[in-house]
Amino acid sequence: MTATMTKQDKVLNYLSSGRTLSADSAYNMFGVANLRATISDIKNSAYSLGFNVVRSVGRYGETRYGLSPLKKKR
Repeated sequence: MTATMTKQDKVLNYLSSGRTLSADSAYNMFGVANLRATISDIKNSAYSLGFNVVRSVGRYGETRYGLSPLKKKR
């Protein structure tokens, strides 16, 4: 029996490879209709993997999401 990846799993896996994602790309690649909600859903998982979710503006003015490594505490 194979485990099916959820949309959240697919987005987190994609972002953890160092790439960023816009709402249009998320819809076209993974069928995610509301990327903002999906990002909200995966924030805790990303944090537990050692990442913060970061938001930036793409070259065409679109919002893009990516992951940034957590800063180590001293």
